Amino acid sequence: MHISATPRFFAKSHALQTGKGNMLDELLTILWLIVLPLEFPMAAPLRYPVALLMLVMIGLHWRDMIPALKRARLFFLLPALALLSTLWAAAPFEAIRFAVLMSIGLLVALYTATRLNHRQFVVAVLISSTILMVASLFNMQRQFVGGIDGGYAVIGVFPQKNVLGVRMLILSFAGLIALSDKNYDPVWRLLGGAILLPAAILLFKAQSATAVLLYLALISLLGFLVLIWRAAIRVRGLRALLLSALVAIGSLGGLLLSNLLRFDPWKDGLQALGKSTTLTGRTDIWQVALDAIEKNPLLGVGAGNFWRDEVNAAVIIANQFQHEGSQFYFHNAYLESGVALGLPGMLLFIALFFTGLFLLVRHWWQNQSRLDPFFVAIAMMLFLRSFTESEMFSTLLMNPLILWVGVFFALGQANPVSPPAPRFRGGL
Repeated sequence: MHISATPRFFAKSHALQTGKGNMLDELLTILWLIVLPLEFPMAAPLRYPVALLMLVMIGLHWRDMIPALKRARLFFLLPALALLSTLWAAAPFEAIRFAVLMSIGLLVALYTATRLNHRQFVVAVLISSTILMVASLFNMQRQFVGGIDGGYAVIGVFPQKNVLGVRMLILSFAGLIALSDKNYDPVWRLLGGAILLPAAILLFKAQSATAVLLYLALISLLGFLVLIWRAAIRVRGLRALLLSALVAIGSLGGLLLSNLLRFDPWKDGLQALGKSTTLTGRTDIWQVALDAIEKNPLLGVGAGNFWRDEVNAAVIIANQFQHEGSQFYFHNAYLESGVALGLPGMLLFIALFFTGLFLLVRHWWQNQSRLDPFFVAIAMMLFLRSFTESEMFSTLLMNPLILWVGVFFALGQANPVSPPAPRFRGGL
């Protein structure tokens, strides 16, 4: 069965943002962006029905999905290995669950990339994240945490401050992109500008040091790319000059801080943010992960098999960080994959993750005169977070889902923008 016609209301002319997909495609994307991610527990009662709905839609559009799956088959090797780990896992059901949820996430991302174009997806992220931002503003729930200054941090409708901080970071990306790109419809450009201040307020009130650092760095990067770098293509050689200036400023700034001011970026930077040199205990957790990998270097313990009540080390770590039971993580995507699937699994994860990053950056670089850098910011954020968070080797979390949509766009499952832009001479 294949859908060849849609109701008049769902025609492309009635889409929220002008592009490839119709209203139904956009609404479904907004729905799964809110409901599917596990870090939003309020949506738990709707999660399985929405996941089933997305699988039904994938089945209905199987003709579009088959060629897309052929192009993206490489990225399904990781859930395949997770499924294979049921052969040696102490809890086979957990490995099956991990593999199934990871596969569902990839399939939903792939389906979205076949139905929408780049800008329609950014608008879906903007709308869905704005809804959760407004809900958090009306529910300024607080939680006692260490944070930057200690005391209470705002968590909004999320279970912890870090989730709120990163969600507002993603919203800020989408808002800045929509505001600065004339190809977005006026209403979304207006919304993009309107959410920047409240999103920043919530982000800083969350007191997440990681989110604050990423916000300052990546919003600056995005601002540079959309306001300066894109315009510099009009002047021959200006981009090369900008790169040279940035390298020179960075080198001189580093020498000034380290040699004249005696600034230790690791120690002094963490101290300024109220963090210990153990990264709030992360280095202690990493040692446990290294020990677990040393015990099972080839196969690992099996996907989803470390963080269980039956594993004493998992319970001890979770309790140390005030988590009930054993549900926790190693705060490092590479170590997480190594504990679960051994060194071969870690190498496969690294290969697939960096292949995805490369595809995203290359795709933007080749189309930068007509394609905004939203997914470049997402890629940079997840690369930096992969050293202190495990989300890239997790299931059904929003940030990796967004990344994989961008990767599948880059693979060619959907034409991100149209029509093609004229070629420019000069520049990089």
